Amino acid sequence: MSITDRPQLKKKKKTGTRLLVIFIILALIAGAYFVNQERLRRANEEALAQLETVPYTRETLTSTISGAGTIRPRQSATLYWQTSGFIGEVNFEVAEEVAANTVLYRLDGSRLPAEMLQAQLNLLNAQTGLQNLTSDTDLQRVTLQNNLTNAENTLTTLEQNLLSLTDRECTDWRLSNLQTAYDDALENYRTWSTQARWLQVQAARADLDYCDPEVIASEIDSLNSQINLQKQNIAAWQAELEKIADGPNSDTREKLELQLKLAEKQLESQAIKAPFDGTITSLTYRLGDMVSTGSPAAQIADLSELFVDVPISEVDIPLIKVGQEAELVFDAYFDQTFFGTVAEVATIGVNTAGIVNYNVTIRLDSDHEGIRPGMTVGVNILVEEKPNTYTVPAESIVSRNGNYFVYVLRGGKPVEVEVKIGAYSSRKIEVLQADIQDGESILLSPPVSLMDSFMQMGR
Repeated sequence: MSITDRPQLKKKKKTGTRLLVIFIILALIAGAYFVNQERLRRANEEALAQLETVPYTRETLTSTISGAGTIRPRQSATLYWQTSGFIGEVNFEVAEEVAANTVLYRLDGSRLPAEMLQAQLNLLNAQTGLQNLTSDTDLQRVTLQNNLTNAENTLTTLEQNLLSLTDRECTDWRLSNLQTAYDDALENYRTWSTQARWLQVQAARADLDYCDPEVIASEIDSLNSQINLQKQNIAAWQAELEKIADGPNSDTREKLELQLKLAEKQLESQAIKAPFDGTITSLTYRLGDMVSTGSPAAQIADLSELFVDVPISEVDIPLIKVGQEAELVFDAYFDQTFFGTVAEVATIGVNTAGIVNYNVTIRLDSDHEGIRPGMTVGVNILVEEKPNTYTVPAESIVSRNGNYFVYVLRGGKPVEVEVKIGAYSSRKIEVLQADIQDGESILLSPPVSLMDSFMQMGR
């Protein structure tokens, strides 16, 4: 070997050493990777072993439509005072059951306001008027008959006077003489004013008026007016007499009865009564308290039946029918399920922020002890039953890009399988089409990160 070959040999040794180091480093990295992958695989398998599974089988699927609402009684009412005064009676306590028209409160009768005293007076007047209606009618009948007799006599006299006045005629020469006699008597009185001469003037004027056409015409007009007035009075009195010919006037009786009812209605406001059978849920006042018009007195509710109104989307409302069963779940009784029936479906929807909902009224079954008005409740309405249907739990479905998947446990590993879903209930979803065999295990609530990890390891 020449001296010039030694540097080349040194270079080859250095290169070989570097390659060996790189190989060792890559080997260590690869080993660490495979060790880590093995650890990850074991960890995933341990995590997978902890997950619950259900067999893929057929069953009867009960489809439901869900909603929520607030419990309300069959009916309820807030009672208000219609007058003022002081509480004189408090007959019940909260939570007691009462019958319709039972008095809950009554005002102190010795400290009633002026309008109540006036109502008492009106009541007394109406009662007295009704009691005396027959005797008052008899007296009225006698009075009307007397009025008619007098009016008919007066009418006869007026008609006779009119007839004689119409027949009165005076010649022109007599009228002229009477006018001259009147003028002379008036002139004599003006020349020498005495009582005797004034009497002559009055006598001459009376003689002249007897024949004066203008005076006669005026007297005829006056008599005609009096005759017409008497005829009107006679007609009115005869009509009144006909109304009471067989007894008291029905209009008068009705007026008195209305006055009586009005007074009784006003006096009823002294008391607060239950409008229907129910349970007292609130009492505002105590004995001796002062009340004012319009203030709330009590609340009452008919708890014999309880209802819940549930807003349902216009998409689902065609599936809801009266008579369908419903499951009800309360926060206060989370470990119990109550039941009810669809009692009413609204025909008019309510538009809220562009979303149309229809109220569906659920009547709770009779066994609803412990349930109170105002409680919030979740409702599942049972709308359809599908027998012999493949179903999977709702929590096993994974949605991605508009498609649905489940994870099937095959060979100890999860396999992603696309499914086509149909009807659903609160817990289960119908599977219309899927590449899954009967009895295969479906993972419940599969963690997405864990499933992705298995998918990557299987590639």
